[in-house]
Amino acid sequence: MSQPVEKTGKGSGDGKDKFYRLRLFLADSEPNSLLARQNLDLFCETYLKDCYVLEVVDVFQDFRSALENGVLVTPALVVIEPQVERMIFGNLSDTRKILEALGIEGARV
Repeated sequence: MSQPVEKTGKGSGDGKDKFYRLRLFLADSEPNSLLARQNLDLFCETYLKDCYVLEVVDVFQDFRSALENGVLVTPALVVIEPQVERMIFGNLSDTRKILEALGIEGARV
């Protein structure tokens, strides 16, 4: 089952006070899934501080949600807001790729 996680509200991170809604699809405690969660937590605290909500979906518990979102490979991050929905696959270690997907320009990596 999916579960909302993390923070909501506006903040002063590099996200320029936009609100970000993210959904992370994981495969239980698989190594790449654990690494993706760790990398995303660090990214959000660094770049989106207090202006995001993160929903984590374990595909072993909620495979329907993954199928409904077109997720066939994990880990997968779906960027729901603030712009057109985008998807990033992998362990989320490429900070530039995440910044680009979120439309955050000028952030230091």
